[in-house]
Parts: sequence; C-alpha cells; structure tokens
Amino acid sequence: MEDYRRVRPEDFTPGMKRLRARNDFQEFPDGSRTMDNFSTPPQPSFDTEEMRGSMQAILSDNIGQYVVIEFLIGTEQMMRKQGLLYFVGRSFVTLYDEMVNNFIVCDIFSIKFVYFYMPGDRPKYNYNILPSINGEPMNGRRPR
Repeated sequence: MEDYRRVRPEDFTPGMKRLRARNDFQEFPDGSRTMDNFSTPPQPSFDTEEMRGSMQAILSDNIGQYVVIEFLIGTEQMMRKQGLLYFVGRSFVTLYDEMVNNFIVCDIFSIKFVYFYMPGDRPKYNYNILPSINGEPMNGRRPR
C-alpha cells in the first residue's frame, strides 16, 4: 500500500501550501481531498511505462503550479483557462481560481498548450471570466 504522505512535488509549491493552510482543506489517508465542499479522488500515479512522459504525468508532476491552459474546442476555437493546477486525473484536470474561489474541471484530451508561470507571476488578463450569455449580468457570473 502506497503512503499518501510521501514527499510530492506539490508539497513544496507556494500555492498548495496556501491551500493546505486553509481551515476548509482536508486530505484523507487514501489521498483524496476536500476543500470548500469540492472533493477529488486520490491522485492517480502516472509512473507506469505507458503513462511516463504523457500529458497526465507531466501535469501531475507540477500540481500546485500556476498555469494557463489552452483547449481546442471543436476544430477552430481555442479557449484559455487559468489557475493553480489542483488535481490531475486520467481524463481531466482541475484548476483552482484563487481570485474567485472556483474550481474548474477541464477535459484533458482537449488540451493543446500549457503555460507554466514562475512563482508570483500571473498573466495580465483573467481568462476565466465568462462572456455574457443571453443578457446575463456580470459577465455570466451569478452574484453570491
């Protein structure tokens, strides 16, 4: 049985240290996590022959880093999302947007490019702001 408390790269990232310090962050013996009523399963290991060097393996080695990810939607549209890389599954990644306290679950098979930022650096534009749909106020976000 694998010890979930082994030293992991994300244990040393400033972003994950901040999240682990929150009162609502919990990590369980099986490696699953809960924060702000959002739960993730145990982080899978991508250290198998067929997964080494895969997008999942690269991303899982960088959990806690700040990223901007470009996704190909359809055949021509690119969409960007940004945040702390919070979780990597076999078919999805989860980003945490600290500015608005949101989790964004994204399809891993649509990822085309991932930009990693140096500690403290952030993009000049927030790519997570949703456009208005059908006249919704607040750029598509509901008031809290």
